[in-house]
This record gives sequence, structure tokens and C-alpha cells, in this order.
Amino acid sequence: MTSVLIVDDSALDRELAKRILSQDSQLSVEAVDGGRAALDRLNAGGIDLVLTDLMMPDINGLQLVTTIRVDHPDVPVILMTGGGTEVIAVNALAQGAASYVPKRMLNEWLLNTTHDVLSLQQAQRTHGKLLECFNVVQFDLELGNDMAVIDPLVEYLQQIVGGMRLFDTTETYRLGVGLKEALQNSLYRDRTISLSVRIDRHKARFTLKAHEDDGPVFDAATVPDVEDLDALKTTNERGFMLIRSHLDDVRFNESGTEVVLVKRCANDSEAD
Repeated sequence: MTSVLIVDDSALDRELAKRILSQDSQLSVEAVDGGRAALDRLNAGGIDLVLTDLMMPDINGLQLVTTIRVDHPDVPVILMTGGGTEVIAVNALAQGAASYVPKRMLNEWLLNTTHDVLSLQQAQRTHGKLLECFNVVQFDLELGNDMAVIDPLVEYLQQIVGGMRLFDTTETYRLGVGLKEALQNSLYRDRTISLSVRIDRHKARFTLKAHEDDGPVFDAATVPDVEDLDALKTTNERGFMLIRSHLDDVRFNESGTEVVLVKRCANDSEAD
């Protein structure tokens, strides 16, 4: 049983989130009405995931994310965003939140987002001892227009990164979220995408490439910066927001047929 803690000072929103998550019988859902109560519950142990509001009277969502990031790095945090909270949401993503769901989209997105984050958490619990021995992992793939390959591919890459201990648990979640969004947005029509992977002790580097005749991997002109608060409005732009915030470097060639995604370790001083 996986334990989820909901943090929100609104009783109505707490109950809505709890009702949605309770659709999954494998989730044990608890709820508290503020950040201080959430930290007390976390300190007692046994929480696997936190779902938090951003605007609360005692400790806001950004402060809660920052504290959890330091004191409970193995516990991912999903944000619930509402009107007027976009600036805090962007900052909280930069500070280490795993993902976010607009409150107006809780019914549509919350359960799937929770499953996504928890599946990434489970992926790095296997093959750990063997992967600690790896210094470099490098391979190339050809991906057809099959969305079914994305989840197992991201989980496999997370197992490698987690096993090599390049990042702490939270940053490994965030890498997986960013990669999944990039892959989902690149496999948007009937064509083949190539993926080149190089993971070493300094960074993880992923290159997505489409054939010149097939058009861009995705349209670079439509990719918003993390600071673009309008990016919180649609599903695709939400994906781009997560790519930008969860990866350290996102670069396109002039035609948009190649995108390079980089996640750096704290000790990385090498040029790409």
C-alpha cells in the first residue's frame, strides 16, 4: 500500500483530492490542513508522496517543497495550482517539486499524474547493486509511433540513473518526468524518432532526432520558457513547462529536427 499525504487548508479541496485518489484501492490517503501539520506527519514516517496546495496561511507550498527536499529527499511532491499561484508554482518546480496539477483539472489529471510519479519511484528500486558498478552507459534506439514504449523506456532509464546514483531520489523523479513529456511530445505522428543516450558520472544526455523530411521533433517556436506563466494553461504547454523546469539544458537545432536534453550532476564541470 502506498501512502499519499494531501496538504490543503481548504476542506473542500482536500475532500475532492482525497475522493479522486481513493479511486485507486492501492493508495492509502491521508489529509492535513496546513504545512506545519504536514511536516509533523512526514517526520513520523511512512509517507510515500505529498500532494500540496500552494497558498496556505502557515507554510506555503514553496516553503513546504524546499523543506521536504532537504529533510525528506525520497518523498516526491506534486503541486496543486490555482489562480494567482503561477509564480510560486514555477519557483516550486525549480526547487524540486516532481510535477503539478491545476486545481481546475484535478478530475482529469490528478490520478494519472500520481500514478506517473509513483511508477518512476518504483523503477529505481530494482537492480541497484549492479548499476552502481556502471561508469558509462551509451546506446541508440529507433522509436516508432508507439506510445506504449514510453513508460518502460523511461523506467529503464531511471533504473540506470538511480542505480548509478547520479542524482538523489527527487532529481531522478524529475528527470523521468521531463523525459516522459519530451517523448510524448515528439511521437505525435506516424514517423520514426531516434534516441541517443549517454549517461556517465557527470551527466545524463539524451538526443531526440527526426528525419529532415519528417519535420521537427516538436515545434521549437511553441516551446515556452519556464518563466512563461501562460504555459500552465494547456496539456502540451504543461509538458513543455515540465521539460524546461526538470532538465538543466534543452537545445534545438535550427530546423527543430534535433533536441538535446541534459541533466547534470552537482559535480559536472565538463562542457557538452
